[in-house]
Amino acid sequence: MRSEKASRARGLLKRPVVRAAGLIAVAGVAGYLVSLIAWPAPILDQDVPVALVVGLPEEAAVQELTAQGFRTKVHEGRESDPTLPAGHVTWQDPPGAMRLPKGSLVTLTLSGGPSQVAVPDVALFELDDARRVITAAGLTVGSVDSVPAMAERGVVVATRPPIGSPRAAASRVDLVVSRGPADVRVPDLVGLAETVARQRLGMLGLTVGVVDVRHPGRARPNTILEQRPAPGVLLPRGGRVDLTIADKGS
Repeated sequence: MRSEKASRARGLLKRPVVRAAGLIAVAGVAGYLVSLIAWPAPILDQDVPVALVVGLPEEAAVQELTAQGFRTKVHEGRESDPTLPAGHVTWQDPPGAMRLPKGSLVTLTLSGGPSQVAVPDVALFELDDARRVITAAGLTVGSVDSVPAMAERGVVVATRPPIGSPRAAASRVDLVVSRGPADVRVPDLVGLAETVARQRLGMLGLTVGVVDVRHPGRARPNTILEQRPAPGVLLPRGGRVDLTIADKGS
C-alpha cells in the first residue's frame, strides 16, 4: 500500500519536470529560428566585395562592376589628376573591397587629366624675366626666335602658343623676341671688296651672316658676288646679311 502511494507521488512529481523540459526545448528551437530570420549571415550572406577599379578606363571599370552584379553611375564633372589620363577612374564610392548586396549602386568619378595652365602674359618682358615667369607658372621654355618689331630689341613680342592658351603642366612655350624695328636699309655690296663690304655693314649696325666662296669667273677675286637680302631691304639693327665672295684663287 505504501509502495503504491510512493510510486504515484513520484509520477506526479515527474510530470512538471517533463513539461518544463519540453517547454525549454520548444523555446530553444523558436529562438534559433528567430535568430536565423533576424541575422541570416553567414548562412544566407550574399554580399559581394566591390572590385577596386580606381585607375582603370571608364569602360573597363563599368564592365568589371557590372559583371559583379552592381549598378554604376558616372559623375558628370571630372577632377584633374597629375598622373591619371583623362577618362580613367580617379575615385569610386563605395570604395573597393566593401561588401554590398548585388544590385547596389557604385558611383565613379573620372579624371580630367592634368590641370591646365594658361600661358602667362610676358609681352614686352626682357627674355630672362619672361623665362622666370613661364617657369614659375609650371611651364617650360622651348625655342627662342627673333623677328623685326617696333618693340625694343631683346624683349618678348609673342609666344607660341599665344598668351592665355591653356596648356598641360610642364608643356613647352616658345618665345619670339624683337630684333628691333626694321629701319636700316641694306646697302648694295656687289662688286665691293670683302673688307669694304664688312666695314659698310658695320657702320650701319648690320652684321655679316653666312659667307659662301665661289669660283670668281670673270669677277675680281675676293669681291662680293651676291648678297642676301637684296639691296634696299629694311632690317633691324644687328640684322644679318649673307655674302657670296669670289675665291681668292691660287
